[in-house]
Amino acid sequence: MIHIKTNSIRQKLLNWLLILLLPLLLLSAGSAYYLANYFANLAYDRALFRTALALADQIEVTDGEMVVDLPDSTLNLIEYDRYDWIYYQIQDPNHHVVIGEEKLFLPQPMPKVGEHLYYNVKLDDKSLRVVAFNFPLADLHAKGSAMILIGETTIKRNKMASDIIAIMLIPQVLLIVLVTLLVNVGIRRGLVSLEKLKNLIMRRLPTDTHPLEEHDAPLELQPLLHAMNDLLVKVKRAVDERQQFIANAAHQLKTPLAGLKIQAEAALREDDMDSVHHALQQISAGSDNLGRLTNQLLSLARAEPGGNHAQAFEPVDLVQLMTEVAVEWVPKALDKSIDLGVSCDLQQLYIRGNVTLLQELLNNLIDNAIRYNSVGSKVTISLTVTKDEAVLTVRDNGSGIALNEQQKVFERFYRVLGTSESGCGLGLAIVREIAHQHQARVELGYSDTQQSKGTAVSVIFKLIED
Repeated sequence: MIHIKTNSIRQKLLNWLLILLLPLLLLSAGSAYYLANYFANLAYDRALFRTALALADQIEVTDGEMVVDLPDSTLNLIEYDRYDWIYYQIQDPNHHVVIGEEKLFLPQPMPKVGEHLYYNVKLDDKSLRVVAFNFPLADLHAKGSAMILIGETTIKRNKMASDIIAIMLIPQVLLIVLVTLLVNVGIRRGLVSLEKLKNLIMRRLPTDTHPLEEHDAPLELQPLLHAMNDLLVKVKRAVDERQQFIANAAHQLKTPLAGLKIQAEAALREDDMDSVHHALQQISAGSDNLGRLTNQLLSLARAEPGGNHAQAFEPVDLVQLMTEVAVEWVPKALDKSIDLGVSCDLQQLYIRGNVTLLQELLNNLIDNAIRYNSVGSKVTISLTVTKDEAVLTVRDNGSGIALNEQQKVFERFYRVLGTSESGCGLGLAIVREIAHQHQARVELGYSDTQQSKGTAVSVIFKLIED
């Protein structure tokens, strides 16, 4: 696979165009080289054979002896050439050299009588093209045949082949250059739409999350615009949720702060120490609630996407974590005479997660179970395995949550009507966010499904694959 390292779309397109055209150019060059050499050899081979025929006309047989008498005109025709060296040789039927260059050697196999063939040899570091003509002496009323060899260097051939290659390739190279320039211009014009889109986005205000127009965009840009519009919708939803969260948080913080101010002013006006002590107790309780609200807001911020916990994910033993967190809540449960227990037959069970977030998740589940149940209730934390999932459940035997309220309790700052206990309605919202961070799901139902009593909150995790 070819990887082109560039951040420019135009450059990538041009590079790919050149990559696709280069094999065609190489194929064309190979074809031109073959054809040029073929036709150059064809032309000069015919000239060589005509020279061999001219030599054959000078062969005579006298008293049974083969005689070659080359006049000056024939020698000049053979030996004189402006570019190449010419070599010739004539052998009698016994393969004795009668005249010519003795270094020329016969081809193997030799041509049959009356036939000729062409071959390439090296002579004195020169490349020669040679024709071997097996001339029959029967026409001269003699037996056997004479072998005529004519060889010449390849300067003219190579020059002719080079000229043919240049004539064939130069227009093709110029055509490729022209096509590249025209394609470059076309790409520039085609990318104008991207430039317009960039300018449109740059002119937008940071608060403008309206969708971008798609119908006038080029077909290739529409998927990108569609994806950007989907992102803008998500950004708008996230911004709206964040603004709503900030407004709700401000309202939730404003109420206890106002209560603290009222209690402090009341304490300042009182002269009776019992009344002052009562006001200070109210201030202390309000401070505890305010601190808990602040901690839950921070926990929710950590649990949301972008809280940068992904890099801290590691194998976590749920059995150990569940036991340690449950032990920490025993004093709180004893203060309210609640039977807090753990039910688990496993020695260890690992999932991939963030220890801090998982502790926060379990703390919120146990806190809700203890806080919103009456004195003498029972809270059980259990851990089971089904197929490839771990199921962590916190259940109680209280009155339970009505079906029409079970989905609403996961909303931020939502509290079930008629709840007397103090709270801010963030516990289950935090649980859901942490579960999403761990690709887990949360299920809420009754502990006793037949009588619709009690609350059971289960978080289902994926086990670590072996």
